[in-house]
Amino acid sequence: MNNEEARFILQAYRPGGSDAGDPLFAGALEQAKRDPGLGAWLAREQAHDAAVAAKLQAIAPPAGLRDAIMAGGQVTRRRPARWVMPAWIGLAASVAVLIATTLFWLQPAHADSQELPEFALSFVARPFRLTSHNDDLAGLRTWLAARNAPLPLQVPANFAALHALGCRTVEYRGKDISLICFEHGREYHLFVARRSDYPGLKECRQPEFTAKGKWAAAQWSDDENSYVLASDAGVESLQKLF
Repeated sequence: MNNEEARFILQAYRPGGSDAGDPLFAGALEQAKRDPGLGAWLAREQAHDAAVAAKLQAIAPPAGLRDAIMAGGQVTRRRPARWVMPAWIGLAASVAVLIATTLFWLQPAHADSQELPEFALSFVARPFRLTSHNDDLAGLRTWLAARNAPLPLQVPANFAALHALGCRTVEYRGKDISLICFEHGREYHLFVARRSDYPGLKECRQPEFTAKGKWAAAQWSDDENSYVLASDAGVESLQKLF
């Protein structure tokens, strides 16, 4: 018998020595005598079991508990109980499963698996805060530069008609990209990512447009950066900016 087998048997050994004469434990007890480590483990187990037993013995059961249990047993013998799950429990369980499944599928995909336009559209579709508020695009570029965030080399000419609101940095695939927000009756959110940080990003020398619900996005790139402009103004309004 090895120590592992002895431990398995001795876990059932009651404190106080009442099992000392039981042949079932004889071999395991001999092993504990031969091995000091196993003997110390048994002593700790016995002390713990004795303490738990003492705590349990100190608990006084409520008056009449025994009679109530016995009365319940007599009723059970006279009329076997048959429990049927109420319909409302089954319905509640079905609703809970449906809600959990729906929430799982409604969660946005992880940024690691999203292309930049998909990430941008998912990001602007939920509430977020700008870190720097400024209506001067040059001031926003200065704020981003101080944080070593990617800066747009140039923006489409018709961006001059947009009113700058502010900017922030956003984590995308483990690195920071820039977000500059504008408004002109509608929201316009420009995401800027360094191409050197994301070699796999699609190269778009001419803007490409996509839509998702009420949101639309334009994607393009230059020698240094990849850009996505997301807006709730629709694809046609984005096309007019280029």
